[in-house]
Amino acid sequence: MRNKRARRAKVVKLIFLNIGLFLILVYSVELILARLDPARRLPTNGVVDDLIYTWGHPAVPNRHGFREKEFAEPKPDGLYRIMVLGDSLTWGVGIATEERYTDLLQAQLASENVEVLNFAFPGGPTVYIRDLLAEYIDIVEPDRIVLGFCLNDPQPDKQTYSVERERFEDRYGGAIEAVVGALDKVALLQWSDRVEKGIYGLAERTGVFPPWPEALDRAYEPNSVQWSGFLSALRDIKRMSDDRGLAPPVFAVLNQGVYTDRPTDYAHPDEMLKLYLKWYRQAEAAAAEVGFVTVSFEGEIVAELPNAVLAVNVLDPHPPKELHAIYARKLLPLLRP
Repeated sequence: MRNKRARRAKVVKLIFLNIGLFLILVYSVELILARLDPARRLPTNGVVDDLIYTWGHPAVPNRHGFREKEFAEPKPDGLYRIMVLGDSLTWGVGIATEERYTDLLQAQLASENVEVLNFAFPGGPTVYIRDLLAEYIDIVEPDRIVLGFCLNDPQPDKQTYSVERERFEDRYGGAIEAVVGALDKVALLQWSDRVEKGIYGLAERTGVFPPWPEALDRAYEPNSVQWSGFLSALRDIKRMSDDRGLAPPVFAVLNQGVYTDRPTDYAHPDEMLKLYLKWYRQAEAAAAEVGFVTVSFEGEIVAELPNAVLAVNVLDPHPPKELHAIYARKLLPLLRP
């Protein structure tokens, strides 16, 4: 009897020892992964003390909630006002407010009694931007409207949306969130991030749902609901501009990089950049047909940034300040009153 108890105690002790060693291993890996995480070496990105930071740069909203200075209402007599619409590229993810192309334009045009106002918001597809313009056009009283275009703007859902992915998330999303949430609660943040990415990555590689470029490409199919909505939004923006008797609105194709860790070569496009360019040119042609003045920046990137990484950092593909400078220089002569 005594030997049986001793054996049982030994087994229990061995189990707890193995559990302890396993936990030590798991948390040791967590610490190593945290130290290797590139985000640790990058500036703050997110909300700290109720202030929004985009990779170290504060984004202070005005009274309307936009990352822009306060402006006079009604518009002062004699002031020429340019209203710039767009999504996260125009909003200026990863760069300082004064480095955005809208602020660079403002600096160039201020002496000409021109005011440039940035009405971008991150994640805003063109159908939402159309609604925003309808809400604010009488408040802003613009003399010219500019629409900054990003390649995912025809897709009102998230960039990765597909029917197959939506089905997968409906079926397994709750379970995945539960696992990730449990890991977060025990301070295994690196593990939770990798588990979530691993599950979705495996599902994509095994064909459960398509990769995001294939999914987004569906939005550019001429008979798709998304493309029809995009065209309708462009027509509505043009109509609102025409109703106020303004010069044709400007459609700016904000060409960006493909990669965050290596150059994007616009002079010799690879397959992924060719897909980007197909999307850009299709959207630009559609806007021109509607009646926008269109502008893109492919040639300027080739000439001025031939071997540059066109991203704000290794984790974020948004355009860096050098691209914003190119946008501003080419837009300037188009926007002078």
